[in-house]
Amino acid sequence: MLVLSRRPSETVVFPGTHISVHVVSIKSGVVRLGIEAPPDVTILRAELQERDPARPRPTPVVEMSEPRYRALRHFMRNRLNGAAIGLALLRKQLSAGTREEQERTIGMIDAELQMLRQQVDGHVAAPTPAPAKPSPKPRRALLVEDDDNERELLAGFLRLSGFAVDTAGDGCDALDRLRNHERPDVVLLDMGLPRCDGATTAREIRRDPTCANMRIFAVTGHSPDEYGFDQGPKCIDRWFHKPLDPVALLRDLTQELGAN
Repeated sequence: MLVLSRRPSETVVFPGTHISVHVVSIKSGVVRLGIEAPPDVTILRAELQERDPARPRPTPVVEMSEPRYRALRHFMRNRLNGAAIGLALLRKQLSAGTREEQERTIGMIDAELQMLRQQVDGHVAAPTPAPAKPSPKPRRALLVEDDDNERELLAGFLRLSGFAVDTAGDGCDALDRLRNHERPDVVLLDMGLPRCDGATTAREIRRDPTCANMRIFAVTGHSPDEYGFDQGPKCIDRWFHKPLDPVALLRDLTQELGAN
């Protein structure tokens, strides 16, 4: 608290707020103040605020630790990413006229927005994944993402864009799929993965001669500096930050892989 000594006719100013307090008079232990403030600023005596619970009270400032802030930022970024991908998928479904698929996508977008709302309220619910139907196409992608909703939304968008998409929930699943299934043309890799993170997964892929020349696109909220990566064919070919622009990703995938 700042304590000031003021005489009658002197003023206290709050720079940048257009609020000022004028000392009008001092009599018998009572100080009369004149307060000038913008019309949208409510000024009340403290006892009136206490008597009327319906009046708005100042919102308390909640301090947040750095780890909690990073976790919240990661959560919010992923939810925004899922909603952005869902909208891009919905546009393609509207063009294709697939009513049933549109309704399912709308439900998944709604789930992302519900999770955002619950986070604001302090109650985060687990997402309910909805599997997307595969549609074999000439170009094949392996999408590695631990968030079920994000994974299925982006997979659906890419399938409607002409890709055959396999999915994995973490790095271990991705490496196992690469060893035992048809090799994809590109790996779309989240970096913050359980069991085996994206950096370890990328390095293991680059050590495998059977995966030579395979593209790896990072799709993540993290930066290359956090993992000591240089962009290029020996590491990560391209780096896409969340919230993702699915149209930009599709454009660059098409350029990297060439026309079908």
